[in-house]
Amino acid sequence: MMARTPADIGAAAARIEDETRLFSKPEALTEWRERFGYSQRQAADAIGCSRGAWAGYERGDQPIPKYISLAIAALSLGVGR
Repeated sequence: MMARTPADIGAAAARIEDETRLFSKPEALTEWRERFGYSQRQAADAIGCSRGAWAGYERGDQPIPKYISLAIAALSLGVGR
């Protein structure tokens, strides 16, 4: 087994960070929701936030928290369905 160095761990963390940024823009949320055929309410229910919060994320009224991006990524992979 190969030893993990701080550089290896840092590189892995950077890859994860890049992947979760996929859902950090309002347009990406709308595109994701429409691709999966969700209404705003259904998308909010699926990730565990209010419909009002979801609408605010889509409008860009508030920043998209990392846990929301992670939840969307997990649902996209079929986790939690």
